[in-house]
Formats: sequence, structure tokens, C-alpha cells
Amino acid sequence: GPERLHLLHVDNGMMRKYESRNVLKLFSDLGLDESLHFVDATETFVNALTGVTEPEEKRRIIGDTFIQVFEEKARALGIEDHLLGQGTIYPDTVETGGTKRADTIKTHHNRVDVIQRMISEGKVVEPLAQLYKVEVRELGEKLGIPPEALWRHPFPGPGLGVRLLCSDGEPDTAHFDEIEAVLPDVATRIGLHALALPIRSVGVKADLRSYEHPVLIHGDADWDTLAEASGTVFKTVGGINRTLWNLAGTMPTTFRPLAATMTRERLDLLRECDHLMMEGLRRHDLYGEIWQCPTVLVPVEIDGKGSELCILRPIHSERAMTATAARLPLELLGELRASITALPGISGLAYDLTSKPPGTIEWE
Repeated sequence: GPERLHLLHVDNGMMRKYESRNVLKLFSDLGLDESLHFVDATETFVNALTGVTEPEEKRRIIGDTFIQVFEEKARALGIEDHLLGQGTIYPDTVETGGTKRADTIKTHHNRVDVIQRMISEGKVVEPLAQLYKVEVRELGEKLGIPPEALWRHPFPGPGLGVRLLCSDGEPDTAHFDEIEAVLPDVATRIGLHALALPIRSVGVKADLRSYEHPVLIHGDADWDTLAEASGTVFKTVGGINRTLWNLAGTMPTTFRPLAATMTRERLDLLRECDHLMMEGLRRHDLYGEIWQCPTVLVPVEIDGKGSELCILRPIHSERAMTATAARLPLELLGELRASITALPGISGLAYDLTSKPPGTIEWE
């Protein structure tokens, strides 16, 4: 009848390995499979993102394309007058500048202009919009949601689309003179090698969006030393918003950004890297201890080899407004180094040591 709930699962081609299969099984187990409609919109999304490199533009296109797919399917089902239900939670609103004191850190896919217009027209319902993730989980437990679904790591609506960085291939060396003027002394102070990378990532400083460089550090050190080194870098060096620990055997000397946009091939490679990371956490019984673990690809050739720098970003958090880098066992890191660097095209592997702030949890 006209009041029936319809669940629309849109595969945008940017989901985790086996994710669509897992989603379909979950709704089937909940007895909702008859209400579920599946749409494979991979080609639609990838085509819409062809040639796009700027993070905010990518987020806007992904959000707009979702609404396009949703409206087409709604018309086909004859339910275009139904309300759109979204799982928006409070940090989504804050980071998109939706509160009086908040700057736009990043535009969430559920807060792009077309969604905002639908909200103002009363076409969207968001029952979780005032809750943090921890409170959503408390509610889910009371509703009897299966633990394997309830305690999944948070995963961005745009999926791997915001973990697959794109570039026009031009090195970004803004403020490099200032950074390189002080970095050698900092490296000596922390007893590690350090090098600024000619790329940028999204961060947050003083509640404002930052778009600055990562610094790669290299050397044998325990976690306390790495944390202290990362803090020293941030306190001493301007123009940066991330510290990465190099997981390769030697310190790279040259980095060349490559022109790259969204493609099926790059998404498949990231999907495999992400799968190896997730399976490693489960194998070491750490999945439940880690709040979220983005795996990121950056199109960078290192020392004349490969085309993708893979970055691991395991973090601890409760409400996503702040976060600290997790400390994974060296045994697991060794396994990941062997498996991920063996994948075709991988040029290097690094570990994001950055807290939030100054780095956002996601790289875009």
C-alpha cells in the first residue's frame, strides 16, 4: 500500500569488498527483504566523477548523484511522494557548518544543496540527526539490532570515494620553503628522518577547515616516541596538518604526484587494500577496539616506482568530534606491509599518526 516502507540500497561502486552482499543479508535476516530495492549505480557515479579532483566538488557530486538515482528509482516504483529517510547524525551537521558556531569542515553527502532544499520542503526525515554515534548504538541495542551491524566501523556515505584521492598531477609545494627551513632541525630533535610531501589533505584547526601538507617521518621507534615526535612536528612546523610514519624499509627520497581521477581500477585496488586492513584487525581480535579505520590511496610515485601511496588510519574515538591514532601491534603491521605492498601499483605504505584536530578522520 501507499504507506509501505521502501528500503533503497544504492551501490555507488565505492563500497567495501562484499559490502552489498552483507547489506542484503542483513535486511533479509531482519525480514525486510521484500521491502528492499537494490540499484547498481556504479557506472553513473564513476562517470559523474570523471576528471574531478577537488574534495568538496567530489562530495557534492556524490550527494547530487545519489538524489538523481533515488528519484529515478522512486518514479519507477511509484513512490515519488514518499519521504526520504536519512541516517544523518549530529557530527554530520556540525562539520557541514549546520550550527551557529560551526565552520564547514567538509560537506557531507547528506547535506549537499539539493538535500538542504528537500529538507526545507519537508521531504526528508532524519530521526537520528541530534544523536552522536555512541547514542545511536545505545538506541540500536534497545531496538535489538544485530551486534554485527550495530558495531560495524562507521563508513562515510560517499564510501571509498573520499578515501581515493584524486590529483591533476601538479606538485603542491605551497609554503615548502618555510616548512623545509625548520624540518631538518625538528628531525634531529626527534631522532627520526622527516620529509614534507608535495600533496595536501583536509584537516581542521581552530574549528576551521585546513588544507595543508603531511609530513612523513621514518625510523625505528616505539609508539610513545612516535606520539611525542608527531606532537613536536605539529608544535614546531607550520603549514602541515598530518604526520605519517613510513612503514617501508627505507626512507623514500622522491615523491611525484600523478594525474588521477576516479576509476573502477583504482577503486578496486583501494577495496583490496581496505579488505586486507579489515581482515587483519579481525585476525588479531582488534576490530572491536578500533573505532574507525580508513584506508586511503594517494596517487604518488615514490622513488620512480608505483602509482599509489597507501595510508592506514586506525583511530580511537567516541563521538567523532575528536580522535586519537590507535597503536596496532608490530606483527600486524608487518603482515600488512607484506600483503599491501605486494599489490600491483602500490608505491609505499604509511601510518597516519595524526589526532583530530589537526587532521580530520577522513583524508577528504
